[in-house]
Amino acid sequence: MRVSNYAIAAGASAFLTASPALADVTPEQVWESFSGYLQSFGYTVNATETRSGDSLELADLVFTMELPDDEGRVAVGFGEMTLEDQGDGTVRVILPADTQISVDAAAEDEGELGMVIDYGTEALDMVVSGDPDAMLYAFSAQAMTAVLSELVVDGETVPRDELRAELTASELEGETQVVLADGMRRIDETVSIGSVSYDGGGQDPEGDGAGSFTGSLSSLVSESQAEIPLDMQFTDMAALLEAGMSMTGRITYGAGQSQFSFTEDGSVTNGSSASESGSFDLAMSEDMLRYGIAAEGIAYNVEGGEIPFPLSAEMDELALTIEAPISASEEPQDMALAMTLGGLTLSDMIWNIFDSGNVLPRDPATVAFDITGQVTPFVDFLDPAQMEALEDGERKPGELNALTLNNLTVEAAGAQLTGSGDFTFDNSDLESFDGMPKPTGAVDLRLAGANGLIDNLIAMGLISDQDAMGARMMMNMFGVPASDPDTLTSKIEINEQGQILANGQRIK
Repeated sequence: MRVSNYAIAAGASAFLTASPALADVTPEQVWESFSGYLQSFGYTVNATETRSGDSLELADLVFTMELPDDEGRVAVGFGEMTLEDQGDGTVRVILPADTQISVDAAAEDEGELGMVIDYGTEALDMVVSGDPDAMLYAFSAQAMTAVLSELVVDGETVPRDELRAELTASELEGETQVVLADGMRRIDETVSIGSVSYDGGGQDPEGDGAGSFTGSLSSLVSESQAEIPLDMQFTDMAALLEAGMSMTGRITYGAGQSQFSFTEDGSVTNGSSASESGSFDLAMSEDMLRYGIAAEGIAYNVEGGEIPFPLSAEMDELALTIEAPISASEEPQDMALAMTLGGLTLSDMIWNIFDSGNVLPRDPATVAFDITGQVTPFVDFLDPAQMEALEDGERKPGELNALTLNNLTVEAAGAQLTGSGDFTFDNSDLESFDGMPKPTGAVDLRLAGANGLIDNLIAMGLISDQDAMGARMMMNMFGVPASDPDTLTSKIEINEQGQILANGQRIK
């Protein structure tokens, strides 16, 4: 079932978090703007409208999206909503304290899915102010809960003891500003949430398998910006991006923790995780897609099941960043890939599996790299037709033009490897390196503590003296001694002639 996750989320959040479409000085204008907003995401909006004094009452709210290529549809029902004219140029949005959200989906060859979510709020306050071209939404609530109360798959109701899910948030507050100009809708939003907790689980109706998970996050802050073309269907993402759509978002959070438990064949596995803080970043435009996650102060614990003893590990930092072009281009485009696994500490019980004599230094380990470069994409990666041709092997995805290793760090067991370098690639020469574009450039490496590590591995009986001799000969072939003890440096070059040199000596 191919549905735009962003479109569905936008439709749901329109009700739950004062959607950017809710704005203007009269309830009718608010409703017109709201309907147009959802329609721009590909929804058909239906409701029963009743004017009652200063309020516009909306009942039987349903918005429906037809899936691309006649693959099915998704319908979301929300019950009722009241738009109240406050007489001062603002409109108050009133939602029931407790209501039910229904979601029905049917996809070709994939059956039908229906669910009912019990949605509740405490002390919800939502006010829209401004004018049609510059609207401000302010909202707050003491608490919000969403509980999966019913799930139906292909006409069969799934009992709650087989699947449950609940989400609770407290101390919500936010503002959304919407500006309409030059055929675009610009949305700037900031939302803070004091805490979020979740609880879920289920069991196999045909066996003894079961699982559960709980957790919480504190001090969430979400900041996002988006520019969306007016009067365009959100179902055609490639066309929207070409018309100028862009979006950026960042979520940060404080301390978080989770627990899980799984049962299989009568054996129970339990685990937990915790972190001090973290973040999530996303950006998209016609030129690129960027994704990033990060967390600090991480701890993991797991025991039971097929694990013979409790395992635990801690990490100072975990980070991943990916940036890549998503539209075809005749010119090279920037890309980036970076990862950090910093300060990994394993429990002594794990170390003792292979180092019971405590020979190796048990200092925290780190693996990190940061790569930037340029590539020339040949396809629009959000165009289904072009992606199908790519999967069938009818088209090449693109060319690699340049890579820069900004940083490489590997630290473990008393040894450290660092490096940096630059390479360009000649895509017109696919013969010099057996079908790979010919690289030209150099990388500088520094290796410290390798001989000490080899000595320790010999003492542990993991390698023989003969194996160690071969390793040391290889290091001396590619490296030269540095001023620091037990340290080698190496410069590996590939010149214009396709020759490979190590510290100026040709090796190929």
